[in-house]
Amino acid sequence: MDPISRIDPSINHLFFRGLNATELASTSDFESVLYLLVHGCLPTVDQRDELENRMVELRGLYSRDIPTLNALVQVLDAIRDEQGLSLFDTLLAFVSLCPIIIANQFTKVQGRKAEEPNDNLGLAANFLWMVRGIEPTRTDLDDFQTSLILPMDDPDNPSLTVLHQTLREGEVSDALLAALKEHVGPLHHGAGTQAMAMFEEIQKPDNVREYLDKRVKSGGKIFGLGHRIYRGIDPRAVVLREMLERRTLKTRNEWLLHVSDAVAREGKLLLSEYKGIQAFPNIDLYNAAVNFTFGFPPELNTSLFAISRSAGWIAHIWEHVNKKTFQKGS
Repeated sequence: MDPISRIDPSINHLFFRGLNATELASTSDFESVLYLLVHGCLPTVDQRDELENRMVELRGLYSRDIPTLNALVQVLDAIRDEQGLSLFDTLLAFVSLCPIIIANQFTKVQGRKAEEPNDNLGLAANFLWMVRGIEPTRTDLDDFQTSLILPMDDPDNPSLTVLHQTLREGEVSDALLAALKEHVGPLHHGAGTQAMAMFEEIQKPDNVREYLDKRVKSGGKIFGLGHRIYRGIDPRAVVLREMLERRTLKTRNEWLLHVSDAVAREGKLLLSEYKGIQAFPNIDLYNAAVNFTFGFPPELNTSLFAISRSAGWIAHIWEHVNKKTFQKGS
């Protein structure tokens, strides 16, 4: 079976189980790609519907006494025991409940109450429903699905590294807690929020060169540029940049596209000049900006990334457990 995710730097592509991740993001939905990551193949229509129906059922386990993702992980074993869940359903419950918890956190900060989950909607559509109170348009849903699928997994990323390290020594819940703790770091998926903060400080493309010059000379980081494996532009950044252009065209948010493009251009030149490195746009340059077009503030970016990454985490846990079981039996 192909690895859960793999990057081929010679052609600058990301693969999920051997399939091009950017193509999947444009043609599939969250549940289908989740099935792919876990089982190694895309589902049939019946298999996909069965997975979605089970995830909808598992949403019923939500309680307002679970205010955060960390709190969810801490009660996951208790939920498993009380409900008599299998390990797979326990992992699936984690993925199913993540967006509900984040929707409630987001709306609470705004001083309002999230809508109750809609059992007729899949994971992505239900999240948009809960935070907006209206069902999403087809364009919004397709774009949001794409933005959730692209970051589902990434080989050797920091949260995945600690997940595997903890799995070798601890329990599943310990591994998920470790991954969540690593996930919020500023150089991990907090980088998208930091990139958006740069854009808001810059405001206009004409300000980019001077702003970044001062930033680099003072030892600051240009968030959203550079990647440990890709030798060119992160393919996920290409997709999100195109989405940002389409979603901001002739709107009051069009400045975001112009500023982010200028950061990519001028930042690359400055890093080459001052540090002798070639730094191309990565997913963090555009993800918070794209999320902003859905009405989500930059501070929500890391949590939205966690919804995506939860799929990759449980796929790795499931694979680890099955390999361990096979080794014991051989």
